[in-house]
Amino acid sequence: MRHPLHVALPVPVGVPAPAPAPAPAPAPAPAPAPATAARHRKPRRPSPVRTALAALARVPPAGRLAAGLGAASVLAATALTAVVEPAAPVAPDRVPARQSSTFAQLSGN
Repeated sequence: MRHPLHVALPVPVGVPAPAPAPAPAPAPAPAPAPATAARHRKPRRPSPVRTALAALARVPPAGRLAAGLGAASVLAATALTAVVEPAAPVAPDRVPARQSSTFAQLSGN
């Protein structure tokens, strides 16, 4: 229901609002932009960050926790491998063993 004092005024959509006070030297006003210009633009593509955050929000919290712990363990293992030195070097009187399959090791070949 309309307000009893509501009066509909016929105002075109593309007409700019009147200036509050006239300028001392009135400059020619630029033409108003057509009202339909914004309707036909393509929607902006979502950024990769927003896409990733939206995908992450769809994963349940237990899945996020498991993925985070897995990533942390991989990072810790990588850091330990880079920092920690082996317990002992290869014995100087032995030739380092070549890599072979489990079957070849068990069969003695």
